Amino acid sequence: MMEFGILGPLRVRSRGRTLDVGAPAQRALLAMLLTSPGTLVSDDGLVDGLWGDEPPASARHLLRVYVSRLRALLADPADQGRIVRDGPGYVLRVEPGELDAERFELAVRDARALAAEEPRDAERLLAAAMRLWRGAPYVDLTEPPPLVREQAAHLERVHREALGLWVDVRLRLGRHREFVPELARIASDQPYDEALHAQLMLALYRCHRQADALATGRELEARLREDLGIDPSPEIRDLYRDILLQAPRLDLEPPEPPGNLPIRLTTFVGRAGEIRDVALLLEDRRLVTLTGPGGIGKTRLALEVARQQRSRFPDGTWWVDLAPVTEPETVLDQLAVVLGVATVLGAELLEAVARALGRRRILVVLDNCEHVASAVAEIVGGLLGAAPGPRVLATSRVPLRVDGEQLWPVPPLSLPRDGASVDDLAASDAVRLFVERGRAVLPAFTLDGAGGATIGEICRRLDGLSLAIEMAAARLAIRSPEEIARHIDDRFGLLELAVVGRPTRHRTMEANIDASYALLAKCDQVVFERLAAFVGPFDLDAAAAVGIAREGSTARILAALEALVDASMLNVERDGPSTTYRLLETLREYGLARLRQQGIEDEVRLAHARHYLDLAAQAGAVIGTPDVAPWMTRLTADYAELRHALGWSLAHEPRAVTLRAAPALRELWYRRGDGREADRWTGEMLAGDLTGVPPSLLAEVRDAASYAATVANDYPAALSHADAAVHLAREGDSTQALLYGLWGRATVALALGDYAGMQRDSVEALAICDRNGDRWGRGAFLANLGFVSLFGGGTLAEARSKFEEARPLLFGLGSLGTLVVTVLAPLSTIVLKQGDVEIAERYALEAVELSSGTGWEASALVVLGEALAARGDIAAAGAATTRALGIARNAGLENWFRMALRDLAGTTAARGTLEDAAVLLGAARRNLPAYGFDPQIWAPIEQQCRDGLGPARFDQLSDEGFGLTHDEVIDRVHAAQARVRQQSAIG
Repeated sequence: MMEFGILGPLRVRSRGRTLDVGAPAQRALLAMLLTSPGTLVSDDGLVDGLWGDEPPASARHLLRVYVSRLRALLADPADQGRIVRDGPGYVLRVEPGELDAERFELAVRDARALAAEEPRDAERLLAAAMRLWRGAPYVDLTEPPPLVREQAAHLERVHREALGLWVDVRLRLGRHREFVPELARIASDQPYDEALHAQLMLALYRCHRQADALATGRELEARLREDLGIDPSPEIRDLYRDILLQAPRLDLEPPEPPGNLPIRLTTFVGRAGEIRDVALLLEDRRLVTLTGPGGIGKTRLALEVARQQRSRFPDGTWWVDLAPVTEPETVLDQLAVVLGVATVLGAELLEAVARALGRRRILVVLDNCEHVASAVAEIVGGLLGAAPGPRVLATSRVPLRVDGEQLWPVPPLSLPRDGASVDDLAASDAVRLFVERGRAVLPAFTLDGAGGATIGEICRRLDGLSLAIEMAAARLAIRSPEEIARHIDDRFGLLELAVVGRPTRHRTMEANIDASYALLAKCDQVVFERLAAFVGPFDLDAAAAVGIAREGSTARILAALEALVDASMLNVERDGPSTTYRLLETLREYGLARLRQQGIEDEVRLAHARHYLDLAAQAGAVIGTPDVAPWMTRLTADYAELRHALGWSLAHEPRAVTLRAAPALRELWYRRGDGREADRWTGEMLAGDLTGVPPSLLAEVRDAASYAATVANDYPAALSHADAAVHLAREGDSTQALLYGLWGRATVALALGDYAGMQRDSVEALAICDRNGDRWGRGAFLANLGFVSLFGGGTLAEARSKFEEARPLLFGLGSLGTLVVTVLAPLSTIVLKQGDVEIAERYALEAVELSSGTGWEASALVVLGEALAARGDIAAAGAATTRALGIARNAGLENWFRMALRDLAGTTAARGTLEDAAVLLGAARRNLPAYGFDPQIWAPIEQQCRDGLGPARFDQLSDEGFGLTHDEVIDRVHAAQARVRQQSAIG
């Protein structure tokens, strides 16, 4: 049997060896015969293929020579002849299975038939087909005859189709993670193939790489427009939108229950019995508290239990890390933020959280409770008493002492017995952890007979404490197991005597930290202690700010950080080009204790607060210019530290010192769309002694307070703060504060429908900008005039012109979230009113992407939902608006919460469930800003409900919706969507 290969270079193999087909003309002849094996190819066709329109006089003689040579080459004693003469031409006889192209097309055809029902069999066939493809058909023929070119083009088309089918099947089988690198390479080879790029976008999204998936879509769009002058297909546009919205249709399997459990970055070793025991306790007890000393592994065990039990809690599994919380009174705020519960005006937050949880089957993991145990106990006791549904899994070094609490002391990791064999050592969780973590720093590290005994001894000496074992294993980079064991032996006896009276395991953990600490140089010890001021990640500059007072130079601090990393006393975190550091919480507490013993904790906290408040002051100095954008990025990354610094400064320093950060904080809160934080901190700022505070800084605080009240729809308070801000700015002769005061007051006027007031303040502000040559400051006020035209009786063309003029100015300021709510969202609305649905959707998609991760994403999703509804895609519109509802609620953006409800009423009515629509419309009416009653949107929804239900029934349901709380509204939304799904299933 021979093998003929045309997929790639032309190849003939016989009896395991490759034959030399001969000169180019002879290869071309064989190629033409292989295009139609078993079929006559005429002499005239062969001559034309070999020599074209001007064959030599001896062409037919040469043809016979080439045929003769090929016959001799392909001769086989068992054959009757491969090339036979048949009248006016020749026939090449090829047996079934001998030609690779034939096998390739057969496999693709069979796979296509199996793809829908038997994807695994289809994948196997396609994988075999792809192995046959050695490259473009006949790739080695420099001038292939027309007959050969035609077949090559056909096979290329089949290959592209097969490739797409293969990708689709592998995605259907859930092999996106392993396939992404290969798919990316394939897509790069086909830069204009939309189907392949769509598959790559989907694969990236399923790998939780949403940003990369969106970037792939944008790059494809740019290539198609710049190189080919065409727009992407509607399918690509819809996929891009669905990736932005995280649409359930993109999921490979039904979505997992909601939650925020952190991704596990290292393997979880052992504790199978402990996981089982805690899970069983959670079946019977509503509060289980994992107790034990620092470093024993409470957090990792709790998170692993939560991961493995997610299916038991269909309403979500939520992790609340209390380690960064330094003020007991903010524990409830932290819990509310994680659970997405917005403060309800006039109601207690604890009651709101309890109502939100209700009877929902939810697991809340409260981590690191010990330093705020009393506050946690009060909150958990109240929640479990008021809400029968949730379970709580807590970690704490001390009991919470709540009625019904089930304490579960976390034991050390299982230890090997003395003299254990290698197999017995490998069965020990403690030894397994040591080996796993040791390989992270020394990949060749193994558990062998001689070294295994030493490792077992180390683990026993460390009493199976996971943090101590991980710290010891990390030292394998610079010490052998025997050296580590000697070090432990030298230290523990002495250090246990120094802490008589504490539990044995706690003595061991403290001794281990003491041992690592004692290995440091004196200057590195001082830096380590001072780093305990940080509650989260910090960079080199920040470390220098708290450590440089004692240790000289930034270079000295860097050397100390490197020493601490080497000693496993400090973790390194890298995000692109940036490097930050973090202390484990146990080590941070150790450092704080030493600061307190020396009486210098306040000195260090002062240095910490000064550094971050100074950063904020520097950012405040460039507000209103393009230079502010990188500062906002930096302050966002450092927000946990800035928050900590702000709290300490408010408690220990004059307000004039603290409020130097006010301009940057006001800008940051607004850009983040974070009304909750603005409300909390401005309340504290204004509550103290304001003697000596410059009026301009007080104006900035009032501006922030006005913003917080505006998004909460507390318009009397918002207007009061805005008026005060304008007055204080004029008193302090601060142009920046005055501009923001006028802008804030105009924003309140917009919500109240006072378009004359909005125009008055905006025109004054524009005049100030023109006098001062402030090009960038014009953007927000031009947008304000656009709103006046849009809602105050102007023309759509006027409004669009103002917003388009404002757009590049706000882009220049890097105000991406702000840009969404002030320019892109209204532009989408205007264009939609003008009838261009596609452009409106494009503006809205851009808005969603730019505002991702901020509260302003809610506004972008609202206008996207409106564009999708106008396009007739009611399901996608409902999904976008539902997502907007949740984001607005989490961020405390009451105005957009109500706007989303209005639009959900519209999509609900469009799907035929008018009673639900009437309830949602009434709920929207309760707190809707004036512009939300846009008659082109509101009137058709109300009229459809009135006509379908009758006026009396509509009014009854609308009033019912008006009286619902946030949580009751959310429940009604979910119930309405469930009814729509049920009707669709029946239909």
